[in-house]
Amino acid sequence: MDILFQQIFNALTIGSVYSLVALGLTLVYGILHIPNFAHGALYMVGGYITLLFMESMGIHYWLAIFISIIIVGLLGVVMERLVFHPLRNAPPIHDKIAAIGVLLFLEALVQLVWGAEYRRMLSPYDIVVDFLGLTVTAQR
Repeated sequence: MDILFQQIFNALTIGSVYSLVALGLTLVYGILHIPNFAHGALYMVGGYITLLFMESMGIHYWLAIFISIIIVGLLGVVMERLVFHPLRNAPPIHDKIAAIGVLLFLEALVQLVWGAEYRRMLSPYDIVVDFLGLTVTAQR
């Protein structure tokens, strides 16, 4: 029975993350009417920027995340102005092709800058809590 509750908790945790990503995608599609295929790549860039600030500059976890949010937000504005805004009167397929192009560009850029090997970001929340038979990390 403990395993069932553990899996339900894990499903709710991961499902919450997926719902936040889906909410962002829906928001972009609802406003711009463009399925932004580069949405996940922007999250990836944000993660690598956070990693960069934490490892290279020794900035605290939360401050690095805040800086990353600002940088990725600015990247999104630049992407909208340079890629999607000029295509506002073009046929709808052009928006989709541009979004795929941005996705491929961001993936190649991250691979060029940080490489293709596995990277791990250290969390300040490494405490594991046992609560009513559930094993929960402090970060979750």
